[in-house]
Amino acid sequence: MMENPQIKYQRQAIKNASPTELISKLYDFAIQACYQEDGERLNRVLETLIQSLNYDYEIAGELYGLYEYCQRLARQKEFDEVRELLEPIREAWEESVVKDKQETVNQGGRGFVV
Repeated sequence: MMENPQIKYQRQAIKNASPTELISKLYDFAIQACYQEDGERLNRVLETLIQSLNYDYEIAGELYGLYEYCQRLARQKEFDEVRELLEPIREAWEESVVKDKQETVNQGGRGFVV
């Protein structure tokens, strides 16, 4: 059986993604699950986000609380509210990743290429 080209592309994109890009993809998956009203998938993605937290940073505790709250909302089928909470965080994360990429390039680093 031949694999769906879109799924194959997504798998390859995930394999080649940096850790920061993977977090962006997780936010994308969570937001997509909200639009699809797929509570099971949403909770799996939120659990993965929780597991990826680095508690060396103060914001990790706040994100943990937010992700847990989103899980409760998902169980109550409040998908629009979860999406409204996650979209700005995803945008801020993406802006931070883009900024880091630009700084790396500007410093002549061997990081991301913009």
